Order: sequence, then structure tokens, then C-alpha cells
Amino acid sequence: MANEDTTTLNIGALSKATGVPVETIRTWERRYGFPESQRNKAGHRIYGLTTIEELRLITSVIDQGYRPSQLKDCSQDELQDLLDRSTEAEEAEEEPPCVEEPCLEWLEYWVKAVRTLDRELLEGYFRSEFSRLSALQFLEERVAPFLEAVGERWARGDLSILHEHFGSECLHDFLVSAWRPLSDMARGERVVLGTFSGEHHCLGTHMVALVTAITGHKVVFLGANIPATDIALAAKQCEPKAVALSVSQFADPATTVMSLTKLRELVPEQTEILVGGAGASIAPKGVTILGSLSELYRYLDGPE
Repeated sequence: MANEDTTTLNIGALSKATGVPVETIRTWERRYGFPESQRNKAGHRIYGLTTIEELRLITSVIDQGYRPSQLKDCSQDELQDLLDRSTEAEEAEEEPPCVEEPCLEWLEYWVKAVRTLDRELLEGYFRSEFSRLSALQFLEERVAPFLEAVGERWARGDLSILHEHFGSECLHDFLVSAWRPLSDMARGERVVLGTFSGEHHCLGTHMVALVTAITGHKVVFLGANIPATDIALAAKQCEPKAVALSVSQFADPATTVMSLTKLRELVPEQTEILVGGAGASIAPKGVTILGSLSELYRYLDGPE
């Protein structure tokens, strides 16, 4: 309640402070009893300063879908409780459903394009996200979840092997078209890329190639299924900054360590050997394991 001997507001000032029209304030007071006012000696409504916060709270609760008539007997604590509960419910509705695999809208569109074998559409999605995100974000936030989702759906029979191959080939072609021009223009040191004998897939290596190229390094792409002796020969010939190898989850750990050990013996000491991928869990002395594309990016001293 407002008193004559305290700082007070007239109805116009209250309206300006809260954004509630004067006529609305009058109607609410007449019908529902809020906000409470007193009359000054001239007979005009006056309000205490605390009425500003009270009226703002009321309007916030009304914005959540409550009717003014529902609030006429509510205390300020009760009003705040209504607002808090409404906000929590709203946030819960906005949370994505909890599912076993990524269920983002963009991902569903990409997988649908794979299912329908629509190369033009899928590559359009690639181009759109590649232009919107940084190259590193595109790889980590789009490509990685996409490959995981396609692999999981193939494993449970939702997609066939032809769909998995189709999606991989589309992505392979896009990545090559993205990294090759950048590598051609690069003025930095060379980086040799490839996979060891027995590793017949090199999609991960193309992802590494894109990271290498965006940091200004030239890519020397050897491809898949390359013996350690040939990789060492390439390293001696072009004197690269590093040799970077991708190891899949299907690679035999013991065989991988043997190949890395042999490569380290054959490659000049000043040439760094980097290894990454799902199968890169252990490595001999002199070989660096990189746990992510971001780590590779930082190693190659890309721009901040």
C-alpha cells in the first residue's frame, strides 16, 4: 500500500515504467483488485515504487497463458512460483527427445537423401553447411554425426550396404573438391597422408586432408592400403612437416603398432609421425596420437 509520506507514482508513471497501458491498469484494479492504489489529496491514484516490480511480475505470468482473473488472490511469492513453473515447462518442451542416436533435423534430411539415393540433394546439403560453418565445425558437427548415424542404421538393417557406400562416396567426392583447391594454393610445408596396408577405406584421411589444407599446408595424398616402406619412401622424397595416418576401428592394434614402429625406423627423425582415428589407441615411441581433428588443427598451427 502506498503512503502519502513515501515516494509514489501516479498512474501515468506506472504505465510508462511497466509498459502496461493506463486503461488496462484501471481495468485490472477495478475488476481484480490489482495493482493496489491509494488516492492523493486531489483524488488521483498513487502507487508505491514496489508496484512496478509487482506489475511486471503479473504481466510476465499473464504472458505464460494465465488469465488476470486467475491471479487476483495471488501473493507475490505465488506469482513468482507460477512464473518459475511455466518457464521450466517451456524449457522442457524445447529440449530434444532423448534417443539412442543423434536426432537433429538436419541429420534426418541427410539420411533421407542417402535412403533415396539422391546425390544432388545430399551434395546440396553438404555445400550449404560447409558454407555456413567453419571447415572444422563442418567435419566435427556434421560429417562425424552423419557417418555415425549411417553406420548405426546400416548395422540394424534400416539402411543397406548400398546406401552406406552411396553416402560415403558422395561425401568422399565433396571432401576432395573442398580440400584439393586449398592444397593447390597452399604455401606451407607438405604433409603426407595415407593408411597402412589392410586399410582399404580412406574417408577419414580425406577429412584429415581438409584440416591440413585449411591450415595452409600442402597435401601429399597417398591413398589407402599403402605399405610402411612406401610411406617412408614418400616421406624421404618430399621432406614433409609430418606424416599423418588414419587408423579405423577395424584395424588390428598389434599390426598397427608394428607398422608404426617400422615407419618410425625408416622415416627421418625430424619428420613427425601422427596417427589418429578410432583405431589409434596405442603407438610406439616417436609417434604422436591425436585424439581429434581439432588437435590436428592446433598441431598444424591453423589460424585462431
